[in-house]
Amino acid sequence: MAGRMIELAPDHKLGLPLACPVMLAAGTIGYGESCHRELTLDGFGAVVIGPFTNRSRAGSQPPRMAATIGGFVRRVELQNRGVSAALRKFGRLWPRLGCPVIAQIGDSEKEEAASTARRLSSVEGIDGFELVCSQEASELEIGRLLEALLFESDLPILAKIPLTRAAALAAELIAGGAAGIVVGNPPVGAAAHRDGGTVTGETFGPGMFPMMLAALMAVKGLGLAGSLTACGGIHTREQAGHCLAAGADALQLDSLAWVEPAAAKALAAAFASGKHAGGGEDG
Repeated sequence: MAGRMIELAPDHKLGLPLACPVMLAAGTIGYGESCHRELTLDGFGAVVIGPFTNRSRAGSQPPRMAATIGGFVRRVELQNRGVSAALRKFGRLWPRLGCPVIAQIGDSEKEEAASTARRLSSVEGIDGFELVCSQEASELEIGRLLEALLFESDLPILAKIPLTRAAALAAELIAGGAAGIVVGNPPVGAAAHRDGGTVTGETFGPGMFPMMLAALMAVKGLGLAGSLTACGGIHTREQAGHCLAAGADALQLDSLAWVEPAAAKALAAAFASGKHAGGGEDG
């Protein structure tokens, strides 16, 4: 793997080449300002920043997180400052992050998504977009969001789709112009909070890996054009290797970067240097 570039937008005029297949998912470093001291970005193939929406969004009321066996449930509901405020405060950071930067767009309305993409498309340091496809949105609504982004920007667009709907959505999104598919958006779960009550939200952690791998294999089996990225529960070199062996071009780390940032850094370094889970060199 050492020395081989990974292309996340193989049929796009600009392309989105990565030097390493390991990326950081949205939420791991905020807008680029929240890198843990053990999570420097050298060695990662790319980083997803955001989410961005046209207008600011408040976060959920606490408690927002609860542990469960095999992971945790997290409820933040796309909390962010809004695209204008994020640009003013953090835009200067993006050209200096040292790897390709993908901006995640979380708007659920076509006009708002178009405005967000328009604001970001010409910003220095942004190399592509990741469109969040929500659990509740219909295929028609998701298609309209993708159409809006394609109209407003020449940058390649990856579509992050729910694990539970991965095979059903992937083909239409690639046919509609997405450069690649990210599998995927975590399922909704619930867990008891230690101080009482229940947190309902997206589920993260190594317990998500089998579900993600199954969805990844289902999408790979469709034989679609475009790239395929695995995201969900990847915590070990063995799991990363399984994703690549199953047909993923790249992978995104989420919960590992939150709970063990040094381990996330080490995993990226191993795959950047061509080392397998078994310790050998990639041929």
